Amino acid sequence: MAQRILIVGRGTAGTSLARSIRESGGEVVGFLDDAVVDDEVLGTLADASRVIAQHEVGMVYFAIPSVDAGVLRSFLDSVDSDHVEIAIVPRTYRTLAKEQVDLSDLTDVDVLDLVGRKPVKHDLLESAAFLRGQRVLVTGAAGSIGSTLVRQIATMDPDAIVCVDWWENGMFFLEQEFADDPRISYHVADVKSSARLKAVFAEMRPTVVFHAAAYKHVPMMQRDPVEAINNNIGGSVAVMRTAVEAGVRHVVYVSTDKAVNPVNVMGATKRIGEIAMTDLARHSSATSLTAVRFGNVIESNGSVMQTFRSQLARRAPLTVTDPEVTRFFMTLDEAAQLVIQSAFIGASGDIFVLDMGEPVRIMDLAASLSRLVDPPADIEIIGLRPGEKMYEELSYEPDRIAPTRNPKIFAVTDDVVTDPTAFMLGVADLLERAQRFEISRAEIVDALRVLGFAIR
Repeated sequence: MAQRILIVGRGTAGTSLARSIRESGGEVVGFLDDAVVDDEVLGTLADASRVIAQHEVGMVYFAIPSVDAGVLRSFLDSVDSDHVEIAIVPRTYRTLAKEQVDLSDLTDVDVLDLVGRKPVKHDLLESAAFLRGQRVLVTGAAGSIGSTLVRQIATMDPDAIVCVDWWENGMFFLEQEFADDPRISYHVADVKSSARLKAVFAEMRPTVVFHAAAYKHVPMMQRDPVEAINNNIGGSVAVMRTAVEAGVRHVVYVSTDKAVNPVNVMGATKRIGEIAMTDLARHSSATSLTAVRFGNVIESNGSVMQTFRSQLARRAPLTVTDPEVTRFFMTLDEAAQLVIQSAFIGASGDIFVLDMGEPVRIMDLAASLSRLVDPPADIEIIGLRPGEKMYEELSYEPDRIAPTRNPKIFAVTDDVVTDPTAFMLGVADLLERAQRFEISRAEIVDALRVLGFAIR
């Protein structure tokens, strides 16, 4: 049975939305409006609860884009959102005097709607209790994930937030955003420098560390693997070892689905970071170390959505590597919430993954976005780039994932390294050569293959 839809607003946005829904086979029961009276208007905004119950409405679209924020909040407060879904236009539909919604109107939540997945909502009370009064250090603080972590942590009553990043411009803008918050300090520093890290840790005395700094772009790291080795392995080991030596209570290593069965240098370096974390956890009793693995973050810097936005703004074709390529997607907020929760769920040495639903075909995402512009955008197939996989995984063995007390977060129970001591000795040799820049790209690939990675 089709979901019965009620639209709030009988103006241009609402009537255009109703037409779009009906053309696609949806059922619109009518409208609510405080100013318009006609046969399809079933009442005013104050009549929402009565109309929803009387007409068995399952979905409400609020389609008054120019409404005062107070009116919108009052309406949302008056509707029982546990029994009816509510969406606010402009989202993925035509709005007001615009023929099509601007792409800038699309949030990462809207994009999840386009690919058919609802955001995972976490209870943040436990996270707030965990971080209250803590001194929290975030590496990669100026990046997409890092800055979102800073924003969320700032609401959880920490004693201090220590922002670490080498990206000067990003740190400048982050400081501008939180200029009036005395709890937050900013340190332009490279995680590859153990001496610099030790100085920051000694000065700021963090109790919780979130290590989000990393090079993440697969094709770029495939071309310059020595930087991937030095930053993603050397920097991660330096951060984690410094944290252990400083007596930090909790360390979270931010990983990726590309660390599973990696076929590219970036994925291999992130998997090595996970193994380094578990090895340190085995030898550390004072510091709890965990890792969290997730898929593509929709609006992160350099994400496919940013690429698509840029292409649509230029009226250029949307580029897709392969019609069947799939990826897991999540929002920035989901990613940051998962990172925070993984600090106190489970045991030291655990790797966590989020229930992210089914993977999404990039072609389907491109087609959905194409339909939002007039005329529709062309889609161009360009072929897989160096090091890219057709699909990503979140675990080596999907049946080896254990539940945690959070039903949306799982602990990975696989361990594919039979001799971690010998493995880490091999990593140390590779890292030493990379740090001296006395190793070629081909030699790095060979060394990663010797460590057990099927690098292409």
